[in-house]
Amino acid sequence: MTVLVTGGLGYLGSRLIRELPDHPAFSDQTIRILDNYRQPRFHSLWDLPAYADYEFVDADVRDAEAVREAMDGVDAVFHLAAVTNAPETFDIPEKTWEVNHEAALTTYEAARDAGVDQFVNVSTCSVYGTTEEEIDETFDCDPESPYGEAKLEAEQEMLARYDGETGLTALRLGTVYGWTTGMRFDTVVDKFALLAATGEPLTVYEGAEDQKRPYLHVQDAVRSMLFAAAELGDGEAYNVVGQNGRLQDVVDAVEKHFPDVEVGYVEAEQLNQLSYIVSDEKIRAEGFETAYTLDDGVAELADKFRGLL
Repeated sequence: MTVLVTGGLGYLGSRLIRELPDHPAFSDQTIRILDNYRQPRFHSLWDLPAYADYEFVDADVRDAEAVREAMDGVDAVFHLAAVTNAPETFDIPEKTWEVNHEAALTTYEAARDAGVDQFVNVSTCSVYGTTEEEIDETFDCDPESPYGEAKLEAEQEMLARYDGETGLTALRLGTVYGWTTGMRFDTVVDKFALLAATGEPLTVYEGAEDQKRPYLHVQDAVRSMLFAAAELGDGEAYNVVGQNGRLQDVVDAVEKHFPDVEVGYVEAEQLNQLSYIVSDEKIRAEGFETAYTLDDGVAELADKFRGLL
């Protein structure tokens, strides 16, 4: 029995592949990691639990033949492979579509053809766009980046093809933060922690500090994936959010754990961004609850940077 994790060396994947062996539903399964080293996170393969059985497939998720071969004997798929830096995707829209839409659907179809039991598609709250309303899964999506557009189209096409034979869950994750072996620093919490640790000031635009966003600790993101594979699979999309926090809440947490940080509030020529609040009531009703806060995540990052503090 085998679990396949696409993008397994990435920010989320590097933590998921370490959590799978300790989950009762997956403890006796081989963990097959598919990754193409787009981000050269070779270190994500270091110090894997010695009591688990791992395999590595060096392949691009756009290689349909390689993906189909990787499905051999697979019982569950966690599809994480994606171009994830939303601002970057404005410069590479074609590649973003190839990876986040076309390859995602190819992976899903390969899983269905192979008779996989559960397919967990990691989506994003970026499918919604900005709004002043509280958002649930019935909200009309209006993504504002090639990243969000491709993720939404792939998710919707998968859900439309769901026939009940291969379990399918789409998880719309909030803005993820916190430490993993495969770190990334292009999201606000992790970026602010890095700047603070290295003596760089934080720049906050006046008027933006009260804007709210859905935040999610990386461990809660991983926990939601394991929950989805073990308990859901009903062909539905679920929001996953730890807390709807203000940007000022992020700054406050960074100032608490990096007390020497400088914060500059500057006037922006134009500030069009709106707050948005995402409801995770649907997945909570199924029995999943998040466990970590912004403060927990920043404290963890400060501990990792302790040599600089």
